[in-house]
Amino acid sequence: MWEITIGKLIRSTREAQKISTGKLVEGICSRRTLQKFEEGQPDCDMLLFIILLQRLGKSADKLEYILTWQDYRLECILDWFTECVFKKKKKWAERAIELYWIKTEGIGTVHRMYLCRGRAMIAYWIDGDAGEAEKWLEKALSATFPRWRNAVWTECCISAMELENALALARMRQEQGRDDAGLLRRCGEYIGRMVTDGEEHAKLFGKYAWLTAAVRLRKGRCEEAMELCMKALEELRQYGIEYFMRPLLRLMLRCHERLERKKGRETVQEGPRRRREAGVRGSVFWIPKKRCMIYLQILEHLHEQFGEPWYPQDSLLCNCCQKSYHLDYEVLYAERCVKGMTQERMAEGIYHSAKAIGEIERVESMSSTRRFSMMLGKVGLEKERRNGFVVTDSFEALELRKEIQTCAGRQQYDIMRLLLRRLEQQLDMEIFENYRTVQLIRNSIDIASEMRPCEKILAEDWELLDKTYCFVPDEWKVGAELAPRQNKLGNIGRLPELKKERLGRKRLCRAPMKNETDVINQIALLLQKLGKDREALRLYEWTLQTFEQSRVYTRHRFLSYGLLLGNVAIAKCSVEESSKALRQSLRCGKLCFLANDYLTLACALEDDSSKHDLCCQMIRETYYLFELMYNYRKQSIIKKYYENNYGGDVEED
Repeated sequence: MWEITIGKLIRSTREAQKISTGKLVEGICSRRTLQKFEEGQPDCDMLLFIILLQRLGKSADKLEYILTWQDYRLECILDWFTECVFKKKKKWAERAIELYWIKTEGIGTVHRMYLCRGRAMIAYWIDGDAGEAEKWLEKALSATFPRWRNAVWTECCISAMELENALALARMRQEQGRDDAGLLRRCGEYIGRMVTDGEEHAKLFGKYAWLTAAVRLRKGRCEEAMELCMKALEELRQYGIEYFMRPLLRLMLRCHERLERKKGRETVQEGPRRRREAGVRGSVFWIPKKRCMIYLQILEHLHEQFGEPWYPQDSLLCNCCQKSYHLDYEVLYAERCVKGMTQERMAEGIYHSAKAIGEIERVESMSSTRRFSMMLGKVGLEKERRNGFVVTDSFEALELRKEIQTCAGRQQYDIMRLLLRRLEQQLDMEIFENYRTVQLIRNSIDIASEMRPCEKILAEDWELLDKTYCFVPDEWKVGAELAPRQNKLGNIGRLPELKKERLGRKRLCRAPMKNETDVINQIALLLQKLGKDREALRLYEWTLQTFEQSRVYTRHRFLSYGLLLGNVAIAKCSVEESSKALRQSLRCGKLCFLANDYLTLACALEDDSSKHDLCCQMIRETYYLFELMYNYRKQSIIKKYYENNYGGDVEED
C-alpha cells in the first residue's frame, strides 16, 4: 500500500492535468516544498494541503483525516470563529481569529490569507461595513493570488477558497453600487473550465450563479437569470447540498414574478407527469413558480424548527460540512489496548523507549507522518494521516466511490452496478481496503435484489469488519455504557485531566473509520432483516457511543455519524433521535439524509392523535423533499402511503 501515498495522489493529478509545480504553488509555497511533499518526505500543513487539492480542481472532502490534537484544535478555533461572527459576537470573533493567527505562528501566506478573510467577515457580518470588508478581501486575494487583477486567469491555478474570496469581493462592490462584471466573468470562466470535481463545482457555481443572476435580473435579463439559478440548483440537488438552496430559490421566485409581470401570464406550465417537477425551457428544466414556493417553504420551516438560529443562509465564505476527522492519539491508544500491546512493544523499531508512546497518548508530543504510519502498521491499519475511501493514485476513483454512494442513497442499483465495474477496473484489488469497499457495495446490491441469502452476506460483512475493527464482545452484547459525552470546546483547557480520566478506562474502542461505519451499518440492516432487531439496535447504539465519547465533534464525522443516527431513529421510531439527526443535517448544510430523518419524525408522531394534522403536513413535505433530492422511488412510496393513511392526492391537498 505504501507505494500509493497522498503525495503521489497529488503528483499524479497534477501531471495528468499537465500543471507545472511552479504554476501550482504560485503564491502559497516553494516548489521544493511541493516536491518534498509529493515524494512523501515532510508533513504538510492542513490548510496548505487543502488549497493544493482545490487548485487542482479537487475536493478535500473525498478524504478521511487522522489529525494531531494541535491540527484539530485549529479546526475547532475556526468553527468557533465562524459561529461568533454569525452570532455577531465581535469581541469573541476577534479573539478567535487572533488565537488562530497565534497558533499558526503567522507562518505562510495561506494563513495570512485566512486571517484577512476572517477580518472581512467581521467587517461585513458584524459591523455592516462593505467598504472595510472589500479592503480585507483584496488583501486576502493578494496574499496567495498575486495575479488576481489580471484580465485573464488562464495561466493561473486558483483554489476554491481563493475563488470564494473573489466572489465575496464582487459582492461587496455590488453592495456599494459598483457591479464588477469583469471579476465575476473571470470567476465563472475559471469555475466552468478548471473545477472538475462535481461537488466542488456545485458549491462554487451556486454562489457565482446567485451573484451573476442578481445582476442580470437588475438589468431586465430575467430569462438568463432564471437559467443560471436553475443550473445552480440542479447541481446542488445532484450532490445532496442544501446550503445555498434558499437564496437561489428566492431569486428564482423573483425571476418568475418579473416574467409574469412582463408577459402577463404564467412563466412555465407544468411539464409532463413523468417530469412533474419541471417545465422545459431550451436545454434547461425550469422549476415552476409553485414548486419553487413549496421547496422554499419546506426548507425555511425545517431551519426554523430544527436549525441553528444563527446559521447563515447566503455567506459566500461558508460551505456545507462534510469532514471526516479522527484524532491520532485516540486511534493509537484504542488500537494498542484492543490488541493487548504494551507501549514498549509499540515503540520497538520506531522510538528509543516507551516514553515517547506515552507522551503521544497524553498529547504531550506528536509523531511524524512516517512514524505514525509505522505505528498504525503495527496494529494492522494500513493508513496515512490523510486517506481516501479507496487506496488509489487517481482522483477519478475517489469521485466514482462518491457517485456510487449517492446512487445507493437514491436506490439506483442498476447505475451502481455499472459504476462498480468501472471502479473495480481502476483499483488494485490486492489491497484490502479496496477489496472491502468493492465487496461491501456488491453486497448492498445483492441485498436489494435478494440475490443471496442474508445470512451469507452477514457472515461476509463480519469478516470484512474484523480485519481492521475490533469490538469488545462483552460490552457490545450487554450494551454496557461507555463514557458520557464531553463538552469538547469547554474541555480544551482541561486536557491533562481528561487524558488521565480516559487512560484509566479499560478496553476503550475508537470511533470507526468511514468504510468501517458502512460495514457496521450494513450488518445492522441485515440483522433487522433476519428479525434480530434488538441486536441491531444495540450495535447501532454502541457504535454511536464510540463517536460521542471521542473528542471529535460529531458534525466533523457527518457522513458516518449522521447515517447511524438516522437509522437508530428509524429503529426506535424516536422523536428525539430523528430531531437530533435533522439538526445535524441542517448544521452541515446537507440534503442527503434530510427527507429520511423528517419522515422518521413524522412516523414517530403519528401515534399521538392530537398530531394528526401536523403529521399529514409533514408527510406531504417529505414527499417534496424526496423529489428535491431526486429520490423518486421513495417519493412514490410516500405518495401511496399518504393515499392509504390520509386519503386524497398528496399534491392536491
